Amino acid sequence: MGYTPHLRQFHKSRLKLRWLCSCLLLGLPLTITLCGPEAEAGGGRHGGVNFKPVGPLSPRMKDGAALIHHMSRHAGALNDYSLIFETITFKEKETVSEKGRLYFKKPKLMRLEEIGEYKNGSVAVIGKDGKARAHAGGLVKFITLTMNADDKQLNAANGDRMLDSDFASLAGLLERRLQEGNLARATETPAAYEGVDGQTYVLELYRQDEPEKVLKRIYVDPISYLPVRWDDYDYKTPCSSTWSAVKANPGLKDELFDL
Repeated sequence: MGYTPHLRQFHKSRLKLRWLCSCLLLGLPLTITLCGPEAEAGGGRHGGVNFKPVGPLSPRMKDGAALIHHMSRHAGALNDYSLIFETITFKEKETVSEKGRLYFKKPKLMRLEEIGEYKNGSVAVIGKDGKARAHAGGLVKFITLTMNADDKQLNAANGDRMLDSDFASLAGLLERRLQEGNLARATETPAAYEGVDGQTYVLELYRQDEPEKVLKRIYVDPISYLPVRWDDYDYKTPCSSTWSAVKANPGLKDELFDL
């Protein structure tokens, strides 16, 4: 039996509303890092952030493979954590600033909440069943979409996946880049740098044939070995991300990852 006219109209309206929510999520970069691109050759200051893809940053830098190993080991040792992230994405005609909270619990439970002006109120989670659930903020926040955790609707503007936005995955990315032939260099001792709170190590990824062109620059806490700032120059859209208020192993409940 076919739909009655009223049911047809209801069905169409519901589909339109779900399409609208989907569109809102498609414009939501729910990934906290790796935003970035082929920065301009000269680099410079973008949105008040010192953002230069020219290196080395320090005249005394050594092979950075050991620092990446420490980052991977320390990130992998965390059972759960929460943090606040901020990302500045440098698009061709505008600069987009985001701020949000990330919650993570092993093996791969995640919750991302947009708390800044950009996409305020949007939330996405990856639950125990491996599925992602998300809703936009504002008037349509009561509509939750369910999708695969690797669904492109959850990707950042540069294509990075929500699945890859935890600390262990980020360290794993650096390890893979070394395996693919990139080189890494790191400062020998922690120091203070513009745009970064406290003293940090600096890690730079580069190609052997272009040592002065930095692909990624990461500022690493000397105690936790977690990144506190991550500048991406080698993607389509450059960006700079920071992490703060990190709470390690707070004992997050599984219910936090329901939506």
